[in-house]
Parts: sequence; structure tokens; C-alpha cells
Amino acid sequence: MIILGLLLLVVAAIFGLDLIWKNHFTIRSPALFGQTLGIHNAAEFFILGAITGAVLLLGIAMVLAGMRRKGTKAKQHRAQRKEASNARHDRDQAQAERDQVQAERDRVQAERDRVREENEKLHRRVDHDDIPTDASAGTHSSGATAAD
Repeated sequence: MIILGLLLLVVAAIFGLDLIWKNHFTIRSPALFGQTLGIHNAAEFFILGAITGAVLLLGIAMVLAGMRRKGTKAKQHRAQRKEASNARHDRDQAQAERDQVQAERDRVQAERDRVREENEKLHRRVDHDDIPTDASAGTHSSGATAAD
């Protein structure tokens, strides 16, 4: 749209400038690009100038509309890039938190395994050692006091 508008601007400007430069004050047979136009009165010449001006304005409007559309698309593209950047940042942050939770879970699992192993060692030790229980220790000590 911008290119078409610029093309209309250039064509209208060349057309208007050629009309002005080659036809100073005479309207008898104005020439344009070496060709006579067959215009014989001021009203026709004015209408030709008005059409040229309208084409020039159309070209300007097309350029401005194209620039506005391009600016809007660029703004949307910047917003999308920013949103994607924020999403990447959030994803990276969630990944770091997940890794941290995983490390904590692994640490707790290792601690639990260590405590279980220690507990099993203690149970095996109690089962294999001849450690007197409280009942046998109480009867043994009470017999010693009775003899005294």
C-alpha cells in the first residue's frame, strides 16, 4: 500500500510539474510529455489540475494508511515478543523451582534411606546381642537384694 501510494505521488507530481513548466500562461493547446492535450479553455485545465491534486491526495492517504498499518503490526509484534520473553522467563523460573524441589526431595529420600538403614542395624544388633530385657534385669537384681 505504501509503494502504490508513493507511485501515485510521484506520477501526480511529475504530471502536475510538467503541466506547469511547459504551459506557462497559455491555455491554447497545453502539452504534456510532448503531446498536446486538446484542452482549449480554463475550466478543462482546472479540472485536469483538480484530478491531478486528487490523485496526489490519494497517494498521500495511501502512504499514511500503509504507515499506520505497518506501525500497528510492529506494535503487535513487539507485544508478542515481550509476551514470549515473559513466558520464557516464567518457564525458566518454574524449571528452576522444579529442580530445587527435586533436589530437596532427593535429599529427603537419601536421609530417609539412611535413617532406615540405621534403624535396621539397630534392630539386627538388638536381635543378635544378648542384651537382657527389662523383665530379666528386674528379677536378677531383686534376687541380689533379697540375699542381703
